[in-house]
Amino acid sequence: MGEAADGGGHRLRARGWPDAPGVLLPRRADEGERVHHDGGTPRARGIPAARPRRPHATDACPARPRPGLRRAHGRVAGRTRLHRRADCRTACEEHRLERARRRRGPRGTAAIVPGRRPRQIEIRTATEAELSAFDAVPHYVFASSPEDVRTYAMMPSPLPAECRLGVFIDGKVTTTYEWIPWQVRLNGRPTSIPGVTAVGTYPQFRRRGHLRMLMARAMEVHRERGEPMVMLWASMGAIYQRFGYGRGSEYVTYHVDPRFVALREPFTWDGEVRLIDQSSAADRAVAERVHEEWAAPRNLVPMRDAARWAHQWWEAQRQGHYVAVAEDATGRARGVMVYKSKENQIPNEPGPDQQMEVRDFFVLDLDARRALWQYVRAHDLVLRARFGGVEPDDPLPDLLLEPRELRRATGDAMWVRIIDVPRALEARPYSAAGTLTLRVHDDFAPWNDGFWRFETDGDQSRVTPAEGAAADLDLSVNALASLLTGFRSATRIERAGMLSGDAAAVRRADAIFATAYAPHMPEGF
Repeated sequence: MGEAADGGGHRLRARGWPDAPGVLLPRRADEGERVHHDGGTPRARGIPAARPRRPHATDACPARPRPGLRRAHGRVAGRTRLHRRADCRTACEEHRLERARRRRGPRGTAAIVPGRRPRQIEIRTATEAELSAFDAVPHYVFASSPEDVRTYAMMPSPLPAECRLGVFIDGKVTTTYEWIPWQVRLNGRPTSIPGVTAVGTYPQFRRRGHLRMLMARAMEVHRERGEPMVMLWASMGAIYQRFGYGRGSEYVTYHVDPRFVALREPFTWDGEVRLIDQSSAADRAVAERVHEEWAAPRNLVPMRDAARWAHQWWEAQRQGHYVAVAEDATGRARGVMVYKSKENQIPNEPGPDQQMEVRDFFVLDLDARRALWQYVRAHDLVLRARFGGVEPDDPLPDLLLEPRELRRATGDAMWVRIIDVPRALEARPYSAAGTLTLRVHDDFAPWNDGFWRFETDGDQSRVTPAEGAAADLDLSVNALASLLTGFRSATRIERAGMLSGDAAAVRRADAIFATAYAPHMPEGF
């Protein structure tokens, strides 16, 4: 190799290593025989030549530790490191990552462990025989109690097997994804927007790319089914934003002491508020009609079919809810409130000692809203009333003498994923006519990524590819979800740095995408 035997450390110096006299290196694949400090070869000294070693990915690293180094007198130095770690940290880290990539295989595949049979990974729907094992995954992931599990088993109208997609390793389910195939009011228009639920992975199977593979397959399934969007309640927003989900609505709650939330103006109700008989089909029909009329113009509110109503009534009876209906002077129902109360008595403490939980509050006019609010205040023994799932644009704060007594709190509610950009944009009615060219970025669904020309007369819309055109608005698919649902205006999204475009186009988008009501999800799923 043209390297002189200079008495010690000669090959190390040639490779840029510090002097190391009396050291013998193992033979490299591209080298001749080993050379001792005195210049002799093992063969000349009667020592058989070592077997050629297979090249390794880390051989190119000049600073990697050399196993089996020997000094001239034959004592084993073991894995003596002849360099400082800081001198080769970068090179060694690169080779460590390369070794990890070789063990793991391509992204999204299971690790290959020497001596272990490769596992078979499937992404498919569950069979009827697998539903029990399938349900066990979200029960574990979300820490369901034994009582929760028993309740779930009794729930009417369970999801069909074709709405349950999972990752199966050697035939055993490890990651789950389910959806409710319902219709949702999108700015008043019925649209197929499935409610995704029960997304989870057993902890021992996490960090392997299984959820990413499952989400990618779910996107394809929803696209094949012609569903333009999906939505979910997120356990953590960080999980779903990386898959292209954007915020779609807000969750609002009130925590009030009814004694201190008087109406600003006096009000007299000519009708009455009555408790309905939940076992009566006629009474149930009254409440259902109010809900349907209330939901018709709303935004992002699910439509309740017979199966959904069966679930709602079952849940109300199981939880011990009351259903109060506000009827006007003609006897026509104008509002519905679903709630329950419980005693929370503190010994030796005077005054109210009950808590009220209001689950649903649907009204068709302002008088019905005031009537039901006065009904809540008439519960003299209620110390605290909690209203969950309040409409984000609820006018109640403007009706009170002391609005801050509502103790209004907010959080994220729906996270929306656009499956198919053209179908999603064509699904809803708009508040103004106009034309926009959109540059949409979507790394997870390449069929969405690109330029789109959007035209609408307010009622009907048309979306076509527009490659090569100048974009009026440039935004991610996450931001488009917030814009499409009416959760955020284009101006608000631009201020957050999630959209770019000229000022006129942004104002035009504000007018087009405005909604009659704020997006609102009153149900858990």
